[in-house]
Amino acid sequence: MPGQGQEPPLTVDRLEDFLWQAAERVRGEVSIPEFPRIIGPLLLLKRASDQPDFLSLPEDARWGVVMDHRWGHLGDFEEGVNRTLVAFERHNPGLRDLFREVDFNGVTQNRRHALRQLIDMVGELSLSDDDLEFDDVVGRAFDRLLIRTASAQGAKGSESFTPRAVCRLMAELVDPQPGQWIADPHAGSGGMLLSAARYVSEHGDNQANLALVGQEKNSTAWLTGRLNLLLHGFTDAAVSHSDALTDPLEAAFSELSRFDRVLTSPPFSMNYDRHAIRHPERMKYGWVPEGGKKADLMFVQHVLSILRPDGTGAVVVPQGVLFRGGAERDIRRGLIEDNRLEAVIGIGANVFYNTGIPACILVLKGPHDLPRERHGTVLFINAEREVTVGRSRNRLDAEHIAKIVDAFLGRHDVPDFARVVSLAELTENDFNLNIRRYVDAAPPAEPLLDIGAALTGGVPLREIESQADLFHAFGVSLDDLFLPDRPGYRRFPSSGYMATATRIPELAMAQEQYFLDGVRAWWTGQRELVSDLAHVGLAPADVRSQLEASLCLEQLRSGILDRYQLLGAVASWWSDHEDDLDALARYGFPGVLRRWRSLPRDRAGTPRPPKHLLPAEEAHFVLDVLGDGLRLRVAHLVTDERQKLVDTYLRWGERYGTSMEDLEDRYRRAANRLRERMAALGHS
Repeated sequence: MPGQGQEPPLTVDRLEDFLWQAAERVRGEVSIPEFPRIIGPLLLLKRASDQPDFLSLPEDARWGVVMDHRWGHLGDFEEGVNRTLVAFERHNPGLRDLFREVDFNGVTQNRRHALRQLIDMVGELSLSDDDLEFDDVVGRAFDRLLIRTASAQGAKGSESFTPRAVCRLMAELVDPQPGQWIADPHAGSGGMLLSAARYVSEHGDNQANLALVGQEKNSTAWLTGRLNLLLHGFTDAAVSHSDALTDPLEAAFSELSRFDRVLTSPPFSMNYDRHAIRHPERMKYGWVPEGGKKADLMFVQHVLSILRPDGTGAVVVPQGVLFRGGAERDIRRGLIEDNRLEAVIGIGANVFYNTGIPACILVLKGPHDLPRERHGTVLFINAEREVTVGRSRNRLDAEHIAKIVDAFLGRHDVPDFARVVSLAELTENDFNLNIRRYVDAAPPAEPLLDIGAALTGGVPLREIESQADLFHAFGVSLDDLFLPDRPGYRRFPSSGYMATATRIPELAMAQEQYFLDGVRAWWTGQRELVSDLAHVGLAPADVRSQLEASLCLEQLRSGILDRYQLLGAVASWWSDHEDDLDALARYGFPGVLRRWRSLPRDRAGTPRPPKHLLPAEEAHFVLDVLGDGLRLRVAHLVTDERQKLVDTYLRWGERYGTSMEDLEDRYRRAANRLRERMAALGHS
């Protein structure tokens, strides 16, 4: 197990913090956008020096040589580091041209000092497998640095960076398998390819068996993407510095290279030159007009052209491609009539770093891969509300991904979320794929105000009954909230609706506690399954799937939480504890305790294990902490649902708590009091 000595293993969190502190220290001389291009080569060289079997390393390219240059023992500092990287590249064919745009020559004395600081800081790290918690720690920390960099840049300069949640969603949609060829024609920082590889690993297969292939025309993104893949251990990944649209990858005899899975997020609404495009046969369904900055469907056709007959692709595009007319409509028609479009998934606005416009994902199929029963249909998913709203940018979280993927795999209608649409309906709509035309995810409108209740009082029974299931799930009787009234109506108790609303949490308490006790009992029954991650070596994805299935089976009956809330609770909990569960799978319960002890004490939610535990006590402690984390997530959801009862009741009160008759009665009483007061003052 890594970190068996005195020092705790280096975790992703600690290395991420280290890298960001290094960026802040040299920020005056090395800008945040530039920093990954400077620190990345140093990390790669240090990793190769500390882990001998990682890459080939000649004597004149070891880290000690860099330190000698840093102290001026071998002549000019900056040029010496450049020569070291050239020697490193020369001995590794997989690094060809990697450092051609990396230059450590400092323009100012301050910059030279900043670069020396970076070398000193990296030199303090030990990046051998024995000192890392996981073998991909360096890569994951570097990827988090890229995330922070993209976030700091905002819309400026982050067009080649795809949010990692979108990458994860895309991987789950295309379902990569071991041994397949995976491509991203616009590889950017490598997030899509890395997500596909991690997906395979989570399903218990060897990600090293994948062939990862990419293209990227932006030189900065190409460099950081290759570094990212290398630092994750994918030394055989091939990313070409080229334009996929004009110069697609070729196999033998000038044939297009074909892939089992393609997932990509090309730049939105780019211009293109038709005469510069090689292999124009890719544009089978038509050409959009040049100069209109609408090459999105050209990229889509490229993805279709490089899929193997049984392949699957997913591409992110702006939602404008779904409904624009002319040539774009004709292209959509061709995709649909040839059964190449499986699904359209809207992920809403303001999710990407460089644009706030709404985006969507098109799931595409190879010419022979769509099952016959799905011919003539397209699945629409409207997930525009499945985001966590932020101040500057919205975010897809694990629970949102779980809901989207479940609806995609289930391929059945889900009210206000998903619908399978026939070719006949699409044809009738002239192949307009505007998602809201088929699935409207807008919140339901308030029912029309009942005139009878507004005039004479009472709450319409039909409105009460429409929400009855929600109250009954919590064991709240509507008789506790309303009194009988004329036929078709109920009325509020004499204490008033606001006072009655405050009683709802107390009325719901017993059923709420019964539900949470059921979740606690369910977890007790799952402890052995989670333990099997360490003892039996189950694939993490299989354990998660079994947890989701059993939780839904046991707790859906209550009606308190629906299927997607339960799936989301497991998904978000799993995401929070991903490294803990990885440690459990690799090193057993002692490994989890060791990582918890190594985390910063001020990190929110970090458990503090007792120092001395017997093996059985270790397992109990870890499983208790994990179970408490999941139950807490479920409890928060239950609290939110209970609050909906209160909010619903208060809305009824706001609508019907005061009728026209009440107002008239108040007016009469106020007028009488005024007359009595005037009479007392001697006015007749």
